[in-house]
Amino acid sequence: MSRPYTKFKYLYPPRPENKISSDNLKDFDNNTYLAQPKLNGSCAMVFIKGDECQVWNRHKEQRLAHFKLENSELCSLNKSDKWVVLAGEYMNKSKKDVNGDTWNHKLVIFDIIVYEGKELVRTTFQERVDLLDKVFGTENFGKYLYKISENIYRVKSLYENFLEAWNDIVKTDMLEGFVLKRKNAPLERGLRERNNVNSMIKARKECKNYDF
Repeated sequence: MSRPYTKFKYLYPPRPENKISSDNLKDFDNNTYLAQPKLNGSCAMVFIKGDECQVWNRHKEQRLAHFKLENSELCSLNKSDKWVVLAGEYMNKSKKDVNGDTWNHKLVIFDIIVYEGKELVRTTFQERVDLLDKVFGTENFGKYLYKISENIYRVKSLYENFLEAWNDIVKTDMLEGFVLKRKNAPLERGLRERNNVNSMIKARKECKNYDF
């Protein structure tokens, strides 16, 4: 079921609260969950209609530290005159990529909440991954990302060998862990910060001062 989305209204991003140790990843590698690498940036909600683009943080504030993407590049994500709302991670913490180079001022999309003026309520994680594939394509950019434009990317979804991928992910500074998402879990309306938390689990690298 979808709901009309005809004017701007803030929606909270789907994000996990429950966590597991990486030792338990095999328990979820059972064709029930998909795994998305979690990048170490700041969660961003992007609302786009025509040449109007708003970027908000996950605390319902229109403020994102050190945001430098051009409005024209963001607006290129939506070719229609109806609203699209995307959830992503904005890379603003000077973390390093697999080559040891700083990877800053990039947006990495991990979910789509509104498409063509409709909230995608009750659609599953898998259906929305398939929609992102259709809308933005699958141009590979390394093991864990697809490239959309010069500064905008999408995270890949993994379906097996979670622990093997984890052992690779921990080597890269800008990757802070996994978010496991139940593939058939329906999207709840993002009216509260804790909506959708029961269908996701996070596993993260050991790190000081963590908050995601």
